[in-house]
Amino acid sequence: MTMPRSATLIMEAEPYANASGYINALLAEELSRLGYTHEAHYRQHPVPGNVVTPLATADRLRRMRAAPKADLAVYCDRALALRLPTREQARRTVVLFHGLMGAPSTWLESPVIDRYWVLSPYMEHALTSLLALPDWSRRQCLHPRAFQSVSLLTPPLPCVDQALGHPELKGAPLPAHLREALESGDVIGHAVQPGKPDWSAVTAILLNLNALALEHGQQRRIRLVIEAEDFALVQHAFARGDASAEAARMGLEALGLTLEDVLIPVEKLSQPALFQLFRSARFGLAYNGFPEPFGFYVLESVFNGCPVYTNGIGNNRFALPPGHGIHVHESVGMSWGDVGAYAEVASRIFADLDAPELQSAACLRGREHLLRTFTRAAFARSVETCLQQLEGPTPEPVPFETLEIALGPLVRCLDEEGRVVSDFEHVTLEPGEFQLLRDVQGRRVGDLPADTNPLKSDMLQGLFSRGVLTLRPPGL
Repeated sequence: MTMPRSATLIMEAEPYANASGYINALLAEELSRLGYTHEAHYRQHPVPGNVVTPLATADRLRRMRAAPKADLAVYCDRALALRLPTREQARRTVVLFHGLMGAPSTWLESPVIDRYWVLSPYMEHALTSLLALPDWSRRQCLHPRAFQSVSLLTPPLPCVDQALGHPELKGAPLPAHLREALESGDVIGHAVQPGKPDWSAVTAILLNLNALALEHGQQRRIRLVIEAEDFALVQHAFARGDASAEAARMGLEALGLTLEDVLIPVEKLSQPALFQLFRSARFGLAYNGFPEPFGFYVLESVFNGCPVYTNGIGNNRFALPPGHGIHVHESVGMSWGDVGAYAEVASRIFADLDAPELQSAACLRGREHLLRTFTRAAFARSVETCLQQLEGPTPEPVPFETLEIALGPLVRCLDEEGRVVSDFEHVTLEPGEFQLLRDVQGRRVGDLPADTNPLKSDMLQGLFSRGVLTLRPPGL
């Protein structure tokens, strides 16, 4: 008879509170299905007063220390602040990454963490690259088993298994003013990822689209649905006269438009309302400043027939194959402050508005891919596989000297002038750095002499430490 197994879940997001909470809830269900009993602890600050005086944290630690040792502890990255992982707490410990922002010094260095679970190819590559950061002076990686410690879960999209989304994911119904806008003759787009858009990029694209409509004698406006909290920030920047909003303000005046003419604020929508918006909208914008760890909204938009245009930040450039509803358009100029460069994006969107059948076909291909890939059953299989990996033998590290040098996964563009567009930082390489990059890219570590002069060695370290280069196992 199989002995019952126990798990402790330590998560920031409560079940169904948001996309992360949705994954946390389904993971708990899968552990139950696999025979684990579990208890869960949520939120670093469970009550407001804990932010200033962490009494609730102390009391939670008291209770957690009194609990029997678990077979498994599952943290999310942000919940590492709730309690440090220890062997006294659990026999095995994993961290589930909804992003890379939570307690990085803990998960980068803790010897207690056995596996790292991620939800997208981008996160798999980015996290592995961080763990594999080389120390050229000692010729070793930050984490000795960087290439054998990261496991990929397949997250389920709510709309794949339930057309109206998951009923526990709450939000507002479609408001009357948005319903009226969708029924008007205007073209409606969306950018409803709160806190993520790069507003200089988004407003530049939107203004160019409205200018194109006027040039072509069209009376319709091209408007964008955004989260109310983002609208308040943009509105405040306009009212305050921020320099960052000056180009947008002048552009609106030139077109005879106001901010309210082109932006439609809404509160967080329920899944049925959100999907109704996606089915009615003609395009989505994901020109974000925040690297997307997975991208529920982007995929749900395509699933419901609305193409998305993006700079490809984070998983947005990996989420679907080309020609499946996500259009990645980015140039180096965009990241170096050339607002005019966004005219190319607007031109592409404007042309696509006149070819809706082509965009519908691309989104249909995307929908079919999503139906095959991001199911609840696929998630269940991936959880089981990751748990099996956790119980398997500890693999031997890949020898440092056999690793190959490649462009880092954070790099989105690199031009002939050495300008790097990256999810970490945009940089212009010095001529010596750019030449060194060309010299080492694709080579094995063992091909580089250990006695490289200190200046060159520091330069090489700098390329890795800024995420321009990474290491990967041979043959990948």
